[in-house]
Amino acid sequence: MTLVQIGLAPAAGHSAGDPARFHIVHGQPLLLFVPEGSRLYALPDGAAIDFEEFLSTLDGGAPAVRFDKQPTALSLNIAQACNLSCSYCYADEGRFGGESKLMPLETAKLAIRRHICQSESGSVSVGFIGGEPLLNRAVLHESVAFAAREAALRGVRITFGITTNGTLLSPADIALLSAHPFAVTISLDGTRDAHDTLRRTRSGSPSFDGILERVSPLLSKPGLAKIAARVTLTRRFLDVSACLDRLASAGFAEIGVSPLRTGPDASLRLGGGDWDVLLDAMKTAAGREWARVKDTSEPLRFSNFATALKQLFRGACDALPCRAAAGYVSLGADGRYYTCHRTVGETACDLGGIDSGPSAEARRAFVEGRRVDEQEPCRSCWARYLCGGGCHAEVLQAGRTGCDYIRGWLEYCISVYPRVLSQRADLLGPQFLKEEVQ
Repeated sequence: MTLVQIGLAPAAGHSAGDPARFHIVHGQPLLLFVPEGSRLYALPDGAAIDFEEFLSTLDGGAPAVRFDKQPTALSLNIAQACNLSCSYCYADEGRFGGESKLMPLETAKLAIRRHICQSESGSVSVGFIGGEPLLNRAVLHESVAFAAREAALRGVRITFGITTNGTLLSPADIALLSAHPFAVTISLDGTRDAHDTLRRTRSGSPSFDGILERVSPLLSKPGLAKIAARVTLTRRFLDVSACLDRLASAGFAEIGVSPLRTGPDASLRLGGGDWDVLLDAMKTAAGREWARVKDTSEPLRFSNFATALKQLFRGACDALPCRAAAGYVSLGADGRYYTCHRTVGETACDLGGIDSGPSAEARRAFVEGRRVDEQEPCRSCWARYLCGGGCHAEVLQAGRTGCDYIRGWLEYCISVYPRVLSQRADLLGPQFLKEEVQ
């Protein structure tokens, strides 16, 4: 399938440097993607379309940024330390360039109480991260119990999250996670060889098999928890299909991959032709996944693929790549708030201390300067409102890399979308269906 971008001829108020107004995906059917509103239309075969006239009939404009007066999501870096020594770790084994430290329980409680008491939506989330959060197990368990009580007392709905390497999971931890609405993310790099090459213990021993053994009881009986595996892809291993197959066989029903853009070892970061290799691998994995589920009632396991399809279905259209600072903040072990868990220790991303809480002014200033429409080359890219301009932390450290890969992946998902909509709309969610150009 050939995918090409078609631009409008320069005219009054429109030049080659202006934002791309639409994108054509050639195939069956021929598809028209309009960035404003992330609207997708099927074009009639053989019909002559006056795109200028058609676009003039659409309501448009850049999407507004939703800024929460009080953040609805909070993550606590309860352990800025780790028991693994991963070669690619962007967080310096959780230390973020400083010394290892654990968050005191009183700091966690103060942040949690403020987060719940100031909730305006009646719903909040609290995540636990590091480093390896289970190195501060007592604070994790006591914080969850405290948060659940505070939320119940104030009639606030609360959900939890944790990102862990899984090496320290105990029966007591599993009981805690399964008893609450936890989003549990396990860091596992696909296959044993790929994982153990880069994610070893401090003594140099492998960790893959031990993680699977410890997480197995949670996968078997998750209770209220939702379990996902997250794979970091380095340039040494880009076989996405192998990752899906191995982790699915271990019992994971949701598996996501993320390419390495930052980190201490330049030889592991993707660059140059690696992005073409990854794009081919992503398409192959998604094609195999679609073939597996299209004639069944099975869910998609490949979360990158499932997420992109659901974005198209609901017309996701965002001026930012995530809710960092706008609706989500992260608290360092030392009691300083930051724009997200990846920017801990970054002065430019500091939002204030535990005594006063995250500054709304600092949060807004961070967000306002990072709208995708105000960034180059983003503002002239047709995929800008699906991508959002890329992870703030990664852009700060490494600039924007892999843009052609992102566009290629979204083009592929757009091309598959009509088949999913017609054969397995249940995979997309209960949103309204997109109208077609008549």
